Amino acid sequence: MQMKHLNNSPVTDLSRPRPTRRDVMTGLIATALSMRLASGMGLIPDQTTSEEKVQMARTIENLLRENLHGVFEEHDAQKRRNNIARLWAEDGVFIDHNSRYEGHSGIDHAAARLIEKFPNFAFTERGEPQALNGVGKLDWGFGPAGDKAVITGIDVLVMKGQDRRSLYIP
Repeated sequence: MQMKHLNNSPVTDLSRPRPTRRDVMTGLIATALSMRLASGMGLIPDQTTSEEKVQMARTIENLLRENLHGVFEEHDAQKRRNNIARLWAEDGVFIDHNSRYEGHSGIDHAAARLIEKFPNFAFTERGEPQALNGVGKLDWGFGPAGDKAVITGIDVLVMKGQDRRSLYIP
């Protein structure tokens, strides 16, 4: 029997299969959904109040928006670095289709490269952010300022406690 990845491609190296972007996104969604179901069914002790959950959701929504516009759209390098220091944990991780960027300097490098490559582009939010149990997502568009987006994507944010730890762009 031949083993296959979730996307039905054959696994050639059984010692180290490489997940596809779809595998990663499916895993993130499945994790978020299972966290919600397990907590709602009483399988995971829920130690946060409704008010704390609402506050966490608002925090995640604000972080997603502030990161999109205040980090990845900020042309002033000093303002961008200040926003990164305010929004991101010291050991935060940003992952996109190009690479994995760790810490404040890595995140700044990723944002600076994007701005340098597309200096006249701007982000637009394509809907409201959604947050659930420390995980949030924001759909966005990216294109020439004032024009229709030529690139679309999703930011997925994962928090640990009160610290922003990871942001994925599937």
